[in-house]
Amino acid sequence: MDAAHVAGCRQQGPKVDMTSTELSDQAISVLVDVARASGRDLNTAQRLELDRLVASGFVAVSRTGHVAGQTHYRLTIEGQRALDDRGAGANEA
Repeated sequence: MDAAHVAGCRQQGPKVDMTSTELSDQAISVLVDVARASGRDLNTAQRLELDRLVASGFVAVSRTGHVAGQTHYRLTIEGQRALDDRGAGANEA
């Protein structure tokens, strides 16, 4: 990689360049679950997808709702936009 490319990547931040059209059905399902239930009811495969969505900037750890030590998640603006682009909402899955 040349220095200009590396510098350009640094300016964009740590997020992976993904769009809602590149998100799998499972990713959309996880986003819906996060919107509906803060990501509390995810199976193992969905948790792996959740990790990817957090790393990509679609989901963030919620600062509220750590009931009984369980981490809760929330959609970021990018995550909500991805659901909006797909026409999915909290009542979808």
